[in-house]
Amino acid sequence: MKSFRVTVFLLFVLLAARPAVNAQDYVPTPVEISTDLITIDDKTYYEHLVLEKQTLYSICKAYGAEIEEVTNLNLSRVANGLKAGTILFIPYKDTGSSATAPKTGNEERQTAAENAGKLAEEPAAKSAGQSTGQNTEDADQAASDDGQFIRHRVKWYDSLLMLSLKYKVSQDDIIAINNLESKTLVVGQYLKIPVGGNYVADSDNSIIETAEDDLDGEGNAVADNVSIIAAVQDEQPEEATESQFLVPFSGTAHVALILPIAASSSTPSGNFLDFYAGVLMALNEIKEAGINVNLKVIDMADFESFDDLATASRLDSFDFIIGHFSTDIVDVAADYCDKHRIPLFSPMDQKIERATYRHPYLVDVPLSAATQAMRLVESIRYDAYSDNVIVLCENSEELGQFHKDIISSLEYLHIPYSIARSGIGRSGSANVNSLLDNSKHNHIIITSERESLASDAVRNTGLLALGGRHNITGYVSGKVRRFESIEQESFQSMNAHCSLGYFVDYKDEDVRNYVRRYRALYNSEPSPYAFQGYDIAKYGVNALVKYGSFMINGLSTYPYSGLQLNFRFDRRTPGGGMFNEGARNIIYENGGITLTR
Repeated sequence: MKSFRVTVFLLFVLLAARPAVNAQDYVPTPVEISTDLITIDDKTYYEHLVLEKQTLYSICKAYGAEIEEVTNLNLSRVANGLKAGTILFIPYKDTGSSATAPKTGNEERQTAAENAGKLAEEPAAKSAGQSTGQNTEDADQAASDDGQFIRHRVKWYDSLLMLSLKYKVSQDDIIAINNLESKTLVVGQYLKIPVGGNYVADSDNSIIETAEDDLDGEGNAVADNVSIIAAVQDEQPEEATESQFLVPFSGTAHVALILPIAASSSTPSGNFLDFYAGVLMALNEIKEAGINVNLKVIDMADFESFDDLATASRLDSFDFIIGHFSTDIVDVAADYCDKHRIPLFSPMDQKIERATYRHPYLVDVPLSAATQAMRLVESIRYDAYSDNVIVLCENSEELGQFHKDIISSLEYLHIPYSIARSGIGRSGSANVNSLLDNSKHNHIIITSERESLASDAVRNTGLLALGGRHNITGYVSGKVRRFESIEQESFQSMNAHCSLGYFVDYKDEDVRNYVRRYRALYNSEPSPYAFQGYDIAKYGVNALVKYGSFMINGLSTYPYSGLQLNFRFDRRTPGGGMFNEGARNIIYENGGITLTR
């Protein structure tokens, strides 16, 4: 029965793929073996670009592949008939002949570099963050006869922006040399690219305004909610009913990606390019699932003001925007999006939290330090009969923000606690020991974020728990878990818990598959920015498909776990925007780290 169903399906595909012309007029397009290779799950495939008047039969015959096998590999691409422009994955068969085998990755780039003269002498990027777009596999990249150009075959993830950064030439030069009528590229077309160099990633690997900040914003001060709420605009967000949630998706997702890449400068942002690469990965998967996506990438550095950008780019035509704006212009951008009812996802900078209280269409993705502290305290799941909570803090009058956030969270949740003060040495251990209750589960929250004090507190707490002497679970901030002076064994000994704004579990099969695909496409490792771009783009389009034009109201009922981020949005005040409350909690146990969602 299964064989019969497969046969019927293949017959449908073959019939659907036949052109509606008379037999005597039909001239099939010859099938050339592709030189594009991609490796997925340790298996290598040809990437074949389907041309007009090519059939599944003629393609499989040329590659020596079984129709059933190719169909099963490309079900979503051939289910509605084979169409020109489709990329098919076809199993690669090594004939054993090195003379005819396609080249991939570094081999092909080396050949192109040698033919181009001195290009091979240019240094390669030294980190994954520096190589996005630079080391993309270009099996059809080759130097022209005069050595002045490289011939580049356009792939699905290419754009003029990426090519200009990859080869360090201007977009205008590429357009002029190839007589292009628009900036839209066609998959499979060949472009002449002048021989150039490589782009430079951010020297400090920082993506937001100050070097002390990182993606999860640990250590940032908590906003004064009272003063913020008082400043909330009078405009209320539109109340969405259940029927309004069901307003249908139009069929095509129109997405604007606005980043300060500074492509025309001598040092474009490698981090933002990593983010862009992650977005492209997500949108390609979405397209393969049958959803149309129109992506417009806008370099904020090309405009003097947001108003110029909005006018030139017709932002009012997009379903939602993913945009990184500094605190001095985020209000201008958010005002525009409020006016046109366009959700604006702010992906990185925690400093826009204050603005989110004022703008109903602003979506604040990164978790605040206070939210992470709250999620950490919530993970205790306190029970008065079985739990004993101890806060181990510095022996100082000036306590850090993490300590203040923890105390606020404990009091908000009505969890009783004892305080033990600690300095360097065994005094802190003695203070904690006097507060332990051997009849209960002791939860010790280490609130110091000074490396010397925190390291000592973690080691002493681990010693108290060693060998089951006491039933202890420890809790630390994300900043503390990154201190190199703390051995992982100490975290394991106290069964440490930590609440984070972002975390990638490389044991997860979805993560492993993503890393394989990313390596195959970009010949580099995905950075945190690449994971972030992937998660946000995928979440945004899925929410749009689910809720249509009322997606901003649907976010609060649409939790989602990505590869790096958890999404759980809610409005904190009437008239305010959406705040992400979805932390990633990790536990040090059994010699490793477990992610609890």
